[in-house]
Amino acid sequence: MKNLDKVAPYTASITQGNLGTMTTLLAKTAISAKDSISFGEKTLLTSYVYEKNGTYQLIYTTIEIDGNIDNYVEDDGILPTLFLSPDKENYVSIIPYHPDKELEISIPIFHREDVEMPKGNRPYTGNFIGTTAACSIFHDVDFYDNKPDKILAIEFINGKLKKKNTIKVPLPANNRITISNKAIHLLANDGSLLQHREIDDKGNVTRQREIDAKGIDVLQILSSSFDKESYLLAQEKDKIIIKKIDANGASDTIELAVFADPFFNTWQPVQIADDTFVTRFNSEFGNGWLTTKNDQLLELFYSKGEQGYRNLLTNELLPIPRDNLVIASINKTTDHAYAVVLYPMTDDQAANAELIVLNRRLQ
Repeated sequence: MKNLDKVAPYTASITQGNLGTMTTLLAKTAISAKDSISFGEKTLLTSYVYEKNGTYQLIYTTIEIDGNIDNYVEDDGILPTLFLSPDKENYVSIIPYHPDKELEISIPIFHREDVEMPKGNRPYTGNFIGTTAACSIFHDVDFYDNKPDKILAIEFINGKLKKKNTIKVPLPANNRITISNKAIHLLANDGSLLQHREIDDKGNVTRQREIDAKGIDVLQILSSSFDKESYLLAQEKDKIIIKKIDANGASDTIELAVFADPFFNTWQPVQIADDTFVTRFNSEFGNGWLTTKNDQLLELFYSKGEQGYRNLLTNELLPIPRDNLVIASINKTTDHAYAVVLYPMTDDQAANAELIVLNRRLQ
């Protein structure tokens, strides 16, 4: 396959601030953010960049911690899903144009000169979770039905993608998922109990237990283990809490912050260092992200009532002079550092032409 060509679809500017470095990408007509992921110590961002006639190109943008960028254009493919191989090589699943059918291929983003065009598969709709020793793992769950969850395991041998296996996870359904020490951990509410299971990348249950979490509805797994403490993110009345579970299954509740607005959604936590995770959320009144280390809250940024984001722990404001900012994605860069991809929401008559990437390092 042909390697990607460099392009220059944006006008870029960089702003340094007390809370991070912001890179603003401005397209001539319109831009739509799709996904981002770690690329070594950089961010790799995918987006559609539109022309005035309505056509668009799939653009990959690499963003350094200091805000500098490079851009590359995909020759043939849409609907990008970014993931890492077990060797931390950056891959993408895309759908090349075909007049009669839509089939997805998974290929490395860079260094394609020795890669042959693979056969396509039916597109998979799940989210990339992480990697085991041999596989890249995706999870597909519909929290509004009780059908078994599905896992896609993309197997690599000697650094090369070999095959894709779709696995139905035994009930219960609607699992939260994480990968810890190369093992897949699942957690599902079952009344007042939590079903905690460890499975391998073929779907076999290797360990399981029941935990009495006193009816807490778990939002996300921060960390999970059968042999030491697990930390689960939840919200209870007007508080953000951590549910701490020890190796014997005993639970303890730690209050992180008073936060009266119910979360509408939370997203898969992004690990940025040992026991340290960034979790994004939204509510009726805005969106934001919080950073935790075990049962400690390190920062809590929220957009409610602000042009930008205020850290509710320190009252510091990250000023971004835009209304109705949307968080497209968050990814790790280096240890204790991360990037937040944002864009201003527009109405149906106005196309967004701007992306903002905040690079931040914990103090």
